[in-house]
Amino acid sequence: MSGAPDSMWQGSGVDLDAYLTRVGYQEDVAPDLATLRGLHTAHVDAIPFDNLDALLGRTAVPLDLDSVQEKIVRQGRGGWCLEQVVLMAAVLDRIGFTFTAFAGRTRIRSGSKVGPALHVALCVELDGERWLHDVSFGANGLHEPIRLAEGARLDGDWPFDLVREPTGEHVLRFLRPEGPAELYGFTTDVRYPSDFELLNHFCLTHPRSPFNHRMILQRTRAKVRHLLVGTALTEIRPGEPATSRELDAAEALSAPEEIFGITLEPRDVRTLGKTLAGP
Repeated sequence: MSGAPDSMWQGSGVDLDAYLTRVGYQEDVAPDLATLRGLHTAHVDAIPFDNLDALLGRTAVPLDLDSVQEKIVRQGRGGWCLEQVVLMAAVLDRIGFTFTAFAGRTRIRSGSKVGPALHVALCVELDGERWLHDVSFGANGLHEPIRLAEGARLDGDWPFDLVREPTGEHVLRFLRPEGPAELYGFTTDVRYPSDFELLNHFCLTHPRSPFNHRMILQRTRAKVRHLLVGTALTEIRPGEPATSRELDAAEALSAPEEIFGITLEPRDVRTLGKTLAGP
């Protein structure tokens, strides 16, 4: 079982066994809905959103599959959206799924419908239906795929729906107890790995990037979700309004490991501590 040798998603180069071990997925895999759902849930349970490289003085966040696997699979780190999509796309390609990538305009924090389309997710075609497969939006994101159709809905502990706007954009909404939160709007215009490089450069270097000047960590698990932006920690539990509190400097420095399961090298902990302390 392998992706086509010339596939742009590099399925033939992914270490599938190592990935499945990393996310704790123990079932057989096949290009079917059960596998798609199972991998989605296992991935978001195991792998946090992590922008720490941008704060640690890294001059680049490489998106080649070898680098992404080294960081997320072998080192046990998280990754930001583009890294996780590269990894997930290679895994799905290796298994034999048919899919394309698209970009979405995030609304959850900015509220803007016309901001840059920085978030990337996958549209999987399976048995005549399309599925939105998005493992990298973080604490507010999907816990399993949702059918990509107007009026589609996911119920359960973490409910979501999809609505269609007059512009033709789909909007993914997280149905919180305090009211729906629009996560991002998107069309399914196809994006390619070469597009990822441009988005990656913006996220790492642009002065208006939300990811290169403060710590952003997110983790989605079965019964609790955590989001850390700067020193503000938000906790979300099923059926309850979100709660937030400010962390002190020591708590913020220990949060990557203690809350988000990210183990850093000692030198990176020291660098992060200096970054959080500011000038």
